[in-house]
Formats: sequence, structure tokens, C-alpha cells
Amino acid sequence: MASDRVSEIIRQAETLSTTEQLELIARLAERAKKSYETAEEPKERRKWSEIMGIAPGLLAGVDAQEWVSLTRRDSEQHRQESLKTNHTDTNP
Repeated sequence: MASDRVSEIIRQAETLSTTEQLELIARLAERAKKSYETAEEPKERRKWSEIMGIAPGLLAGVDAQEWVSLTRRDSEQHRQESLKTNHTDTNP
């Protein structure tokens, strides 16, 4: 386990002199810095204004909340019809 390894390294580091501990810290920090610098930069978040209008007519002028409610009702209706069909297919 990683935490067991870290605990073992800490125990070993405790046996080092203060100067050696500081050198260890400096080396670990340098390695972490290099690793961080070479890691892929996180993508910059897009602004809503950049994607506004990307799918014109998607809601066809319908209020977003109304569209969500309608879509949920349609999905529920489809689910109920599927259950009825499956239920009648399994019962002779």
C-alpha cells in the first residue's frame, strides 16, 4: 500500500540529520516540480458566450424548463409503454 511505503520512508527520514532531511525535502520538491511542469496543462474552461447559439433551433423557441419537463414526460410514457408490451408478451 502507498501509505505503508510513505510511512516507512518517513521512519527512515527520521534517522537522518537535519541537513540530510532538508536535502531530501529539496530533492523531492525538485522532482515534484519537474513532474508538475511536464504534466498536461488543464484545458481552459470555455465561456458560455463562446458556445451560445451553437445549436440554434434546438429548443424551437420552447422555454428550457418546459422542454425538460416535456422530455421527461415523453420518456416516462415510453417507459410505461415498454413495460406494458413486455408484460403482455410474458403473460399468455
